[in-house]
Amino acid sequence: MLVSLKHVALLRVIFTEWKKCGGIPLAIITIASLLANKGHIKAKDEWYALLSSIGHGLTEDRSLEQMKKILLFSYYDLPSYLKPCLLYLSIFPEDYEIARGRLIWRWISEGFVYSEKQGTNLYEVGDNYFNELVNRSMIQPIGIDNDEKVKACHVHDMVLDLICSLSSEENFVTILDDTGRKMPNSEIKVRRLSIQSSKIDAETTRMEHMRSVTIFTSDVVGKVLDISSFQVLCVLDLEGCKNVSDVGYVGNLLHLRYLGLKATHVKDLPMDIGKLQFLLTLDIRGTEIEALPSSVVQLRRLMCLYVDYNMKLPSGIGNLTSLEVLDELGLSDVDLDFVKELGHLTKLRVLKLDCDDFDESLVKALEESINNIYKLESLDVYVIHGLINCPSEDWVPPPQLRRLAFRSNVSWFKTLPSWINPSSLPLLSYLEIKVFEV
Repeated sequence: MLVSLKHVALLRVIFTEWKKCGGIPLAIITIASLLANKGHIKAKDEWYALLSSIGHGLTEDRSLEQMKKILLFSYYDLPSYLKPCLLYLSIFPEDYEIARGRLIWRWISEGFVYSEKQGTNLYEVGDNYFNELVNRSMIQPIGIDNDEKVKACHVHDMVLDLICSLSSEENFVTILDDTGRKMPNSEIKVRRLSIQSSKIDAETTRMEHMRSVTIFTSDVVGKVLDISSFQVLCVLDLEGCKNVSDVGYVGNLLHLRYLGLKATHVKDLPMDIGKLQFLLTLDIRGTEIEALPSSVVQLRRLMCLYVDYNMKLPSGIGNLTSLEVLDELGLSDVDLDFVKELGHLTKLRVLKLDCDDFDESLVKALEESINNIYKLESLDVYVIHGLINCPSEDWVPPPQLRRLAFRSNVSWFKTLPSWINPSSLPLLSYLEIKVFEV
């Protein structure tokens, strides 16, 4: 095998870096990712300049401080748009599994995700940010879904220590936990608060300039912490706080963009939730909510709505024209007009439906509605008692579909539908259906 002089120079750099890492896995991975993102460097001198800028690394002293030096270099090497996204991860506790979608929607709500190109989908941009952090080994991926995308991530302990330190220095995130971290003095405005312990001071109730609150322990909600006083709050994430049952105050948080109530015991949303005209994400999965208030259809900027299939949505859902994600909508006991309104949600990219007890007239209306959602990329439909050959043979699926799943306890189609072909679905990468014969 012939090896060019350019490759020999690069191999020397890699070997030198390997020695600098001292055999420590995280250091090796971090340096390798750093080099991989420097593919534009061609000259040998440039490679050695990069090598020199990293310093002596771990060869002379294998202490944690030297490891942090390598990580810090990798942090400063990040493009400007990725730095706040990485620091934001200091909000989550050690070893916490951070769901991909939750993180990206929170980035969007904080204003970290942007594009100068008009019409660019912000979630896709945020998705690229996530992938960049994975490729740079700044976050560690967890699991792969059916679409071959990473489900979640967590942060290595040493990376977390680094970003917690940087977040504290820059007053980016304030963390209250059991390690002795305390509130800053009263002259400093707290912008983002992460509460990871029930042992917090009552002084936290005076932080009227708070823009983001994430709570991982239920005991402080409604007792020590008066969330209703945070009038400029943009992000409120109470996911997993089992003691939370009443959120009647959220209708007064007029600047709210992200409301995460997943896996709480919340029973109702207040009627004045319709006042939250900046709300982008609403996650109420795993709560005790049975029906959403009629005012929810006033949330014209809402981009992501996570519900459970047994929650009843009000009529007028077609007014939510900014929706990109609707997961998982139950269509049992709905009328024809409700199904037709789905066709007004033309920006939907992800749609999950539960269509139990559907008659043929509703099926036809659903086909027509889905035909109007031309940007749809992922469609999941679940039926306990399946209708045979639905959708019909003449159905024209949205051409942008990448994922298509029809789930049922019985076979859905007698034969493979003719519209499942490369011409109709050129981007399809995942298909799940049941047929009698192929």
